[in-house]
Amino acid sequence: MPILETEDSTITSLKGIHLYHAGMSNCSMRVRLALEEKGLTWISHEVDLGHQENLEPWYLAIHPKGLVPALVHDGVPVTESNDILHYLEETFPNPALLSSNPALATEANEWVDLAASLHMKAIKTWVYGSTGGASKKRSDMMHYAEIQPDKSLVAFHTHSLDGFSAEEIETARKMLADVFDRMEARLKDNDYLTGDAQSLADIAWLPQYVLLNMLGFDFRPYPGILAWAKRQEQRPSYQRAVADWMPKVPNWVVRTGAKLMRFYRKLKPLRP
Repeated sequence: MPILETEDSTITSLKGIHLYHAGMSNCSMRVRLALEEKGLTWISHEVDLGHQENLEPWYLAIHPKGLVPALVHDGVPVTESNDILHYLEETFPNPALLSSNPALATEANEWVDLAASLHMKAIKTWVYGSTGGASKKRSDMMHYAEIQPDKSLVAFHTHSLDGFSAEEIETARKMLADVFDRMEARLKDNDYLTGDAQSLADIAWLPQYVLLNMLGFDFRPYPGILAWAKRQEQRPSYQRAVADWMPKVPNWVVRTGAKLMRFYRKLKPLRP
């Protein structure tokens, strides 16, 4: 578990639970959901990704990769959303988000790991490819490459600037469809992804649904997932962890904006 050892007094002096996060980040959503499901009091520090606040020295001292979210608990930073979920479950075991049944706990963890494994190669590829978006500017890439220790992230964001091919976007869509087929098979007769209660599995995949649905991924073939999402949206944690941080406009407005951005980028490729 990536718990960062630091002597930085601005970090070690923090008391309680501090979450550094971004509103529409799906990784941030899952950690906010876990905090709210556990009824924990936490202090919000919203990181402005648009102005690359995540790459400023003060934030890199908390998370050297410059990713969101990062959690600091009583002065100890914990990074990577999956590891934060497990840290919260181990540190604050009640209410439990993993079953006491070992088989169900293993199954839930497999769903969590699957979300992490598809984060770049399927979820972000489809999102960036479908919107024509890129989270970095060419003029910023040299600096990003210098400070980013994970060179796979550098390669991904460099490639995103050139745009993903139709084949790459379709491959990503198929990977996601395979997962949603599995989810549908489970959810058509069950309320939760594992067992008979909310778990880390639901928390890991609800943000993926929220983001992809907002940007126009076709969920019409998955009535079980749509019904599950409706139930999830009724939970008090959803309002505080997801809805309160989303754009205050209908999804169709976001989708229209994404289409216009894609059209604009085709007409005028990104310049240095």
